[in-house]
Amino acid sequence: MSDLSQLFGGFISEPLKGYNKMPASLETIINQASLALLDSEILIEDDFSQRKPLVEAKVKQPLPKFAQTFVIDELTHLVRETGFGPQFHQIIGLFGSIMLNMTASDAQQEAVDAWLEKDVFGHFLMTDAGGPSLANWSTELSVLPDEEGLYSLSVNKKWGIEAHNLGFVMLVVKQAGKPYPLTLMLTPEQSQLLKQEKVGSRYLDGALQLGNVSGDVKVSADQLLKKGGMASVNRFLTLVRPRFVKALMYHLLWLADHDKLAMDDELADNIAFILGFADYFLTQPDFSIHSVDQVLALKFASNELLAHVVSTNKLKHFSDQRDLLGFTKMEGSSYRCFFEIYAKQKRARR
Repeated sequence: MSDLSQLFGGFISEPLKGYNKMPASLETIINQASLALLDSEILIEDDFSQRKPLVEAKVKQPLPKFAQTFVIDELTHLVRETGFGPQFHQIIGLFGSIMLNMTASDAQQEAVDAWLEKDVFGHFLMTDAGGPSLANWSTELSVLPDEEGLYSLSVNKKWGIEAHNLGFVMLVVKQAGKPYPLTLMLTPEQSQLLKQEKVGSRYLDGALQLGNVSGDVKVSADQLLKKGGMASVNRFLTLVRPRFVKALMYHLLWLADHDKLAMDDELADNIAFILGFADYFLTQPDFSIHSVDQVLALKFASNELLAHVVSTNKLKHFSDQRDLLGFTKMEGSSYRCFFEIYAKQKRARR
C-alpha cells in the first residue's frame, strides 16, 4: 500500500468492519482526517509497515446489564423528534448513574441516592486545565503527612457540563507516582468550596452551559471510586459511547427535518452506516480486547462526519455549526480516539 491516508485511516475503518460495507465517502472522510492528525513522532518514528489483520478475541466477558440503558435508548430515539437539546441532560445523567453503579461502593451509592432525593445532582469533571497529557494535569491528589487518611486535592478542571452550578462531583485526578488517573467523588458541601464559573456561550439552543472549576479541598481515601478497577471505565464507555453517537446522528436527522441541514443521499448513507454499526455493536453481549477500539473508531467516524457537515456548508445557522463542532471535541476527540487505537497496535506492527 502506497497511500498513507489508507494506511492510517485503516486504524479507524478496520474496527468498524463486520457490520456492513462502509460507504466510500465516509471512508474518504476518515482517511483524510487520519492523515491530518499525524504528528511529528509518527512521521519520524513509524516504520509505515502494514497493519496486522484483526484476530478474533480469545477472551470475552459478559457486559453488565443496567435498567438505565432501556430509558436511555428511549430518550435517544426521541432525539429524532425533538433534537438533542431537550433530552441531553437526562441522557447524560443516566450515563452518570451507570458509571456510579460500576464504580461506587454500596455506601457511596447510598449517599448519592440521598442527594438525588434532595434534588442535588451530579457532575462529572474530566478535562483538565493542564492539557490532555496526564503528566501535565494540574488537578492532583497529594497525601497530607500530618493528617492520617486525608489527602489534599487541588482542582483545576474546565469545560464541565453545567459545572458553574455544582451539586456533588465525580472527577478524574492524577496522583504523583501513579501512571493512571484516579476517580473520586466530592460531597455537595465539598463541591461548594470550589470556585465555579460559566465559560463560553450556551449550546443546543440554550440547553447546555459549560463551566470551569478550581480550588482546593481535603478528601479521604473512602471517597475514591474504585469498585471494578480500571477495567470498569472501558466497560462503561462501551455501553455509553455508541448511545451518545446515536443521539448525535438522530440530531442530524432532526436538523434536516426542520430545514436546518441540507441532506443528500451521501450524507444519509453515512448517517445510516454509523447508526447501523452502533446498533450492531450494542447487540453484542460480550466485552473483548476489540470492544474499546470499536467504540473509539465509532466516535472518530461520528466526529469527522459532523465536521464534514460543517465544512461543506450544509448547515444554515452558525449556532448549529458550533454545536456540531463542539460535539467533535466533547467526550472523545478524534485526536484521542485515533492515538489510543494507534498506540495499542504500534508494537504489533514492528
